[in-house]
Amino acid sequence: MRVQLLTAAVAATLAAAVAFVQPIAAQNQTFRASVHTVPLYPLVSSADGRLVTNLTRDDFIVLDNGKPADITVFSSETQPITAALLLDMSSSMDDHLTRVRESALSLVKAIGPNDRVRIGTFGSEIALSPLLTNDKAVLSRVLREELWPGGSTPLWSALDAGMKSLASEGGRRTIVVVTDGVDTSTASQTTVVDRAIGGLFMIYAIGLEGRGLGQKVVDLIAKTGGGHFNLKRADDLGSAFEQLTAELRHQYLVGFTPSPLDGMVHNLEVRTKRPGLTVRAPRQFVAGTEK
Repeated sequence: MRVQLLTAAVAATLAAAVAFVQPIAAQNQTFRASVHTVPLYPLVSSADGRLVTNLTRDDFIVLDNGKPADITVFSSETQPITAALLLDMSSSMDDHLTRVRESALSLVKAIGPNDRVRIGTFGSEIALSPLLTNDKAVLSRVLREELWPGGSTPLWSALDAGMKSLASEGGRRTIVVVTDGVDTSTASQTTVVDRAIGGLFMIYAIGLEGRGLGQKVVDLIAKTGGGHFNLKRADDLGSAFEQLTAELRHQYLVGFTPSPLDGMVHNLEVRTKRPGLTVRAPRQFVAGTEK
């Protein structure tokens, strides 16, 4: 499966945003900690599904391989979003193209001045925008002019490509994928899972009517602390994007230093001391090593 950047014409159009994007990334990175600090972005909800946004550092418990860890970084303020939005353009998406485009445009309209988004598509090939940007005009143009349906559904390969494209970025790295089909890629699912856990990527997925999201994708999403939506034909895709955006806006930043620093995969659990609340957070991470 070939992975390429979007067309040269679009790249040229986007190039003007570089000088604007890079200072934003440098000036607005909220997370500051030692090289060994693990940043988590838990989402907390009540029994009725409402997001809980008034917790403090003392309300959280982090268990690293079952042992309590000291929380060294905390914030309840909105964290900048660094995201790759991956849209399924396989042949079966022909009937959904307008619906997907308009709903994705609503996501673009909702991004803030400190957020950055890269748009990608997957079908006959995997194409990723060369730039991360918060320029809504640029992102809207890509969505209106650079979506071409056709081909199969290389979902896992697209997830892998999206994560690779954000590998050098700091902060909260999120992959958002919209798809209606069953994966046809040749990517190693084990490699994709390892990359997601090792990089602490957060994965969200919206499954359109059809066979929906496969169980292995749902399991991967749960491991990363992300979320997923399986929609029926009558469901509103725009509402799913709105809920997704709301969740990204109301996640906490909780940082801790793992022990031991052994370079191994650790099991992770994030809880709150308040009863009746549910916490969604990564379930595993890779500890750093002593230098």
